[in-house]
Amino acid sequence: MKVAILLLATIVFHGCASIYSTVDFEILEPATITFPDKVNQIIILNRAPFTLDVIAEENREGLALDHLVAIDTAIINRALHGLQYMLKQSPLERFHTPYWFTDRRSDTTLLKDLFLTKREVTSLCETYAADAIISLEVYTTGIHDSIQFYEEYPEVIRMQYFTVYNKMTWNIYLPEYPRALDSYTFMDTLYFSYIQDGIVEPVPSGIDMIRELFYQSGLRYGSYLVPVWNRATRILFQGKGDSLKLASRYTSTGDWDQAYSIWEGLSASRDSSMASKALYNMAVFHELEDDLDSASIFVDMALGLDTLEVVRDYRDELDIRLLNRNEVIKQIK
Repeated sequence: MKVAILLLATIVFHGCASIYSTVDFEILEPATITFPDKVNQIIILNRAPFTLDVIAEENREGLALDHLVAIDTAIINRALHGLQYMLKQSPLERFHTPYWFTDRRSDTTLLKDLFLTKREVTSLCETYAADAIISLEVYTTGIHDSIQFYEEYPEVIRMQYFTVYNKMTWNIYLPEYPRALDSYTFMDTLYFSYIQDGIVEPVPSGIDMIRELFYQSGLRYGSYLVPVWNRATRILFQGKGDSLKLASRYTSTGDWDQAYSIWEGLSASRDSSMASKALYNMAVFHELEDDLDSASIFVDMALGLDTLEVVRDYRDELDIRLLNRNEVIKQIK
């Protein structure tokens, strides 16, 4: 299983052109939740109560029912679109085409938790030949307007921005479980600047701010459910030294084998710092080839010669990948 795809090599840091280059690639990171192997078909169920209580009190003034309909429609559509996008990006193909249903909760008082019963879960799963239900239980949202004035001109606005915030609870149900298998509540916030240092900047409408926030929340919950590809960046040493610079030119043209040969030669250098940098670059190469075990060996060899900060940080990042590897394999098996 190859979990590293090389995207772009040798983007030079500003101000550090003689020292570092970077390489960007994608890694498959595990989901927080691991579903039982027998879960193949899922149902996405919208149970969020339809009530003004989900809107922050400071935003309810003058809000009519037709306004609530528009806001609720935008929220649900964008949250589910974000979730759907993450499901389709995952290698778990069995989750690419869930069933979508709406069965709004009628318990709106204080928006308390009201779990589906085992009988309700079993009935729904049997009816639609599904193995699990992922349910949006409740959301709340609001927009707050913040204003700051110039100290010397207290009547003039220096900064004004909008804070859009929400809170969502999602549950996962399996037919044989008497309670929810998992309940996940999280909060998200986005900031939209309207006036910055006295200069007016365009901002989306309030409904569009909310739409963007809930789309991001849908993406977030999707990455909680399934393994997803995320971009990672690694540093490569490209100087100071003619050989390292030559190797960097090879990586910039995609000739990694030539670069590796140079690093291999430098790894035997009497200059321990130079040898450490070469061994570190070799470790990154092996990570890009999805050979994490070899990468781990080479980074340890690099640290044995010189405890460079970049190499120490890479050791930590690689440790996380090694810990995640078995979980990723288990989830996409």
